[in-house]
Amino acid sequence: MSFNDIWQKFLLLLGMASVGYLTFQMVKSIFPDTELLAAQQRLGVESAVRQYRHWSLKMLSPFYRLLVPRIQQIKMPLYRQEKKSLFIAAGLSDQFDPDEFVGLKVASMIVFFILAWLMLVQFGYSMGFFKAVILLAIGFFLPDFVVWDTKNKRQKSVFRQLPSVLDLLTLSVEAGLDFIAAISRVIYFAKDGPLKDEFNQMLKELQLGTVRADALRNMADRVQLPALSSFATILIQADQMGGSIGPVLRAQSDQLRNSRFQIAEREGAKATQKLLIPLVFCILPSVFIVILGPVICDIFYNQSWFKDFLGGK
Repeated sequence: MSFNDIWQKFLLLLGMASVGYLTFQMVKSIFPDTELLAAQQRLGVESAVRQYRHWSLKMLSPFYRLLVPRIQQIKMPLYRQEKKSLFIAAGLSDQFDPDEFVGLKVASMIVFFILAWLMLVQFGYSMGFFKAVILLAIGFFLPDFVVWDTKNKRQKSVFRQLPSVLDLLTLSVEAGLDFIAAISRVIYFAKDGPLKDEFNQMLKELQLGTVRADALRNMADRVQLPALSSFATILIQADQMGGSIGPVLRAQSDQLRNSRFQIAEREGAKATQKLLIPLVFCILPSVFIVILGPVICDIFYNQSWFKDFLGGK
């Protein structure tokens, strides 16, 4: 028996096991454990189930949650702390914890491998060992890329909203409101977005008695954005020195707006350089073909001197 035959049988067994497990989970979701539901109702935790914002997490959650007890036995405190801060910065801390994320990566690896294998079989390609390793690696690290991309998009959204929110906060403070009342007014009038959510979280901490400096540091640690960290540091310093925060907020908003303009100008300068690549490799060859193509055909087929140069052919 060849290696390909063994590999095909292994993939067939893996597919059958996945289908059987999926069927089991579907039956389990249709006919839930009545005793567990009754216990949850008695404890009042029936609404404590996570509300997933994406359909893929909702579909894969029964699979990767089964791996959590095994993953919790692995000692990796630094990895858990790093991923926890990453999830908070990406706004995904309510979707999974680090142990569940590792299980999600394993489930993503298996699902991506099966789907890629079905696509290859559909188009008549064989599955070799190196292809399998590459597909498994892509599926395993795909959730990391999604979380990293979500974090970057959230930070960009915060950076875009920050100057206008600071302007509103500055006007509220200069109008005579204290810091907590100004934050409440910002939350009421600001557009929905991650920055508004962060200010809302900071307001809750302030109302619970947290010191202003600690609440600002917590917000900066959650977002992990240099501009917001600078804003928090300047406000903390102004508070410690006993100065008015109105001029500080206005200067900070002006600085952030100038920084946005500089970034836009820098990106515009980069765009002109990036346009050279499609211009040289795509547009110019097409222009040369359109302009010189008829001339070359006319010389090759109709000009007698060119035929004499080729030897009369």
